[in-house]
Amino acid sequence: MKLLQYVDLSSTDMALVDDLVDTEIRTVKAGGDLVREGDHIHFLKIVLDGWGCRYKLLENGSRQIVAFLLPGDLCNPVFPVAGTIDHSIGAIDKMHCALVLSDAVELVRTQSPRIRLALGVEGTATLAIQREWTRNVAARSARQRIGHLFCELAHRLRAIGAATPDGFDSPLTQIHLAEATGLSTVHVNRVIQDLRARDLIHWQGGRITMPDPAALEAYCHFRPTYLQFGR
Repeated sequence: MKLLQYVDLSSTDMALVDDLVDTEIRTVKAGGDLVREGDHIHFLKIVLDGWGCRYKLLENGSRQIVAFLLPGDLCNPVFPVAGTIDHSIGAIDKMHCALVLSDAVELVRTQSPRIRLALGVEGTATLAIQREWTRNVAARSARQRIGHLFCELAHRLRAIGAATPDGFDSPLTQIHLAEATGLSTVHVNRVIQDLRARDLIHWQGGRITMPDPAALEAYCHFRPTYLQFGR
């Protein structure tokens, strides 16, 4: 479903993708690590179910989340140029990942130019998301940071059929948001309360609701074009 947001795929193409992920599956419990910084890269890892994150540990032991990983996301490049990974990948809730050999990916890329194109667009989108996260932390207010992040997650989840027009279910906590936006958990709590008071976000249990998505997007200057959907 995610690749179909980038290009049109035939039934043959989709069968090739299904065969690609019909492989060894790694299950990671909530709070556990799929890989740790410095580990050797042997497989392309694809999230099939659950939420994960890329993160870096700082010298004082605190954690900076640099990306959220959703079903359909690639955890590492199709063709790693380095032998080891420079960050860790953790599970936010129970996560299942397919472990795919690079040779198998190359075979599928050779068999299907459309899949090759889709994977190329996926890589472009991943880099664009990273740039947007950098701008989020560096240039937006605290309220806009969190609002922008919720808008991005909503669009990414809708692309894979995991969100409704007005919201989505999420395993995130305020600690995760703090680690992803460079804010303290106390500040995150205040921001959530403020956005709730503005009727832009409602967060109840594991459900994040946006009563007026267009109003929230306008408030935090969110433009989804960097996600590369709808090409």
